[in-house]
Amino acid sequence: MTGPVVNPILLILGALVLFYSVSLLVLMAGFARLKRAAARRSPAQNHVPSLSIVVAARNESHHLPRLLDCLFAQDYPAGKFEIIVVDDRSEDGSWDILQRAVREHPRFRALHVTDLLPDFAPKKRALDLGIRSASGEIILLTDADCSPPPTWARAMAGCYTGETNIVLGYSPYRFDQPVPFLVRRMLALDYLSLAAIAAASAGWGRPLTATGTNLSYRREEFLRTNGFEKIKHWVSGDDDLFVHRAAEDGWGRFSFATAPESFVPAAAPSSWRQFANQRARYASKGRDYDLRVTLGLLAVYLLNVSLVLGVVGVVGGMSAWALPVFLVWCAKSLFEFLFLVRVAFAFREQRLLFYFLPTALLHPWYVSIFGFAGLLGRFRWKGDDFRKTVEPRHVRNLQ
Repeated sequence: MTGPVVNPILLILGALVLFYSVSLLVLMAGFARLKRAAARRSPAQNHVPSLSIVVAARNESHHLPRLLDCLFAQDYPAGKFEIIVVDDRSEDGSWDILQRAVREHPRFRALHVTDLLPDFAPKKRALDLGIRSASGEIILLTDADCSPPPTWARAMAGCYTGETNIVLGYSPYRFDQPVPFLVRRMLALDYLSLAAIAAASAGWGRPLTATGTNLSYRREEFLRTNGFEKIKHWVSGDDDLFVHRAAEDGWGRFSFATAPESFVPAAAPSSWRQFANQRARYASKGRDYDLRVTLGLLAVYLLNVSLVLGVVGVVGGMSAWALPVFLVWCAKSLFEFLFLVRVAFAFREQRLLFYFLPTALLHPWYVSIFGFAGLLGRFRWKGDDFRKTVEPRHVRNLQ
């Protein structure tokens, strides 16, 4: 007499959710390590590092005035920081705005890129030019559609000790366009989850992701390892891929700024098409990470695809799948909530937890769709169509 036959699909689903749950427990421990390290941190009282804020901008005339106002308002010693904006082939009057700013602000410089190089992604090339033109000890990066608070530069600089070489930061969404309230909160929670992963993995000394809207590192380390050279042909990845390569090149200690004074609001996608292209761009880099990270992401992707297929199977009449699929979804969601609740309270974003349930219901579909879109490697960014892959020749410098 034989025993019950175990459905191999449900067995695989169970193994995947077990891996996912353990991974989230590891991330929880990483975030606890990060908080303990932040509590022990005591930066040198007599050393105020010099900073260079570097921004790459393409067709950002509608965002630049607000950004520049925010950057000029930084609460940091005037003689210790500079601002460099690199105009990357803008066609909308951005360069005129930057020229006016150069005339009015002595701490501001503008560079202008007018062409493309076949083997150097446009944004990385613009950032590379700005960083190599900078004089600060610490490079602070943000995007043209962001609005850093006056406390940003000081709060990020305060995270540097003698051993710290890269500090990551959080960028909550700023909604400039009308968006339904529930959708707004769900998008904000999704973006918080990316920061949570970055912060927690930084606690283990190996950030899994990062955002260029709020990122900083030591300029000498960037130059020592030849900057973006190893990843310059990838259209995206000036943040997370760069941080991964920095870890491989032995940059040293990573940190994450958890103080709200360091948070940099970033403009949320203004349309569903922009949102879809953004998420496809994020997902397109998954195969280019370290093999262990890629395999982990593949396991997470398969878990979500399996849940989607399980729901489809239940709807299609596979009633025996209903309970296992429900239990797997419950386990997945429970560990996600336990992870997010710690980060949300630390980042003072606990109000977003009220929208966890609808977000968790849609999450498997969201990951499945945009994960597949990322595999295709096509997206639209800053008005140009890209696949995931592609020394300044014509550059003007105003000082």
